[in-house]
Amino acid sequence: MDPVNEARTLVGELFPEAWAALLGGSVVTGRRTPTSDLDILVVVEGLAEPYRESLRRHDWPVDLLAHSRTSLGVWVERDFARRQPVLARFCAEGIVLVDRSAGRLERLREELRARLESGPGAPSQAALDRARYVLSDALDDLRGATDPGELAFIEWNVVQETARLALSLGGRWQGGGKWLLRELRAHDPELAEALLRARQAPGELAEVAGRVLERAGGRLWEGYRVAGDVFHRPLRHLTPAELSEATAQSAGMRRLAAISDAATGSRRLWMGQTHVPPATRSADHHHGDSETAIYVVSGHPVFVFLDGGEERRIETGPGDYVFVPPFVPHREENPDPDTEAVVVIARSTQEAIVVDQPDLRMR
Repeated sequence: MDPVNEARTLVGELFPEAWAALLGGSVVTGRRTPTSDLDILVVVEGLAEPYRESLRRHDWPVDLLAHSRTSLGVWVERDFARRQPVLARFCAEGIVLVDRSAGRLERLREELRARLESGPGAPSQAALDRARYVLSDALDDLRGATDPGELAFIEWNVVQETARLALSLGGRWQGGGKWLLRELRAHDPELAEALLRARQAPGELAEVAGRVLERAGGRLWEGYRVAGDVFHRPLRHLTPAELSEATAQSAGMRRLAAISDAATGSRRLWMGQTHVPPATRSADHHHGDSETAIYVVSGHPVFVFLDGGEERRIETGPGDYVFVPPFVPHREENPDPDTEAVVVIARSTQEAIVVDQPDLRMR
């Protein structure tokens, strides 16, 4: 059975309104095996929760990834940040099964191809030192191993860490499992084959890994030090006069930053105030990957969002609390014609994230 037709039929049955769908993985390359499955990515407008599901279609095992446009973008960026762009490759190189994006899917694919081609760039000095330390430590274990079982695990660890270091030095993307080997073969096929030959020969493996380690600056173990979290720092006090408007803003309201990285050095928390003038409303927006907690100080602000496709309004007063989950489009309104509404906001990210939206629909 043709995998492309089978995948397209499956998407049509399960996701008739899909914004886009792609087929990726080994079945679209020359690496297809008898156990290859149909790796399908489906993008559905407004999908509240991305998920992964394994199922069987006729004689095909299917690995299904379902995302909204928003969650796909977030997961792609997470992959780029860890230098292992699995979803980006899927989007850029997969076969298009469905495209109702009015050209946006192809623009996304072109952008991702360009980013993949440019590579992640050189690693930071801290990341390079960490890689040198890890491989140096693994080589010490390799030289001292006497237990055959432990030796087998150590050998494979040395192979992987050597491959990762070589890819980092070359400014190349990383991979996991078989994709680590594929990335290394694309970058340095001679090194890939040398590691495979030496993976059960400790002396030869140490030589191969040692040559890569020398290219990175040599062994690093004695004197290597990494600072942990600071446990004793002074408390910080800010007065109302020290609050700053240098933070993300939405039309129809004024935000003032209080506790932030810039102001206090906070790493995982942002706090501030929002002032909503009388008879105004904010733009529709969400706060990205940030969780948001709101405490109403004064006035009677209204928080509006969609629930089951219908607009829902939460009317509040002083002393009330409101929780806004990540990525949920909403807006604040102050229907009072005379009194300003003031709220205190706490977010789980260091800085305020405000992404304006054309409406309240999930994307």
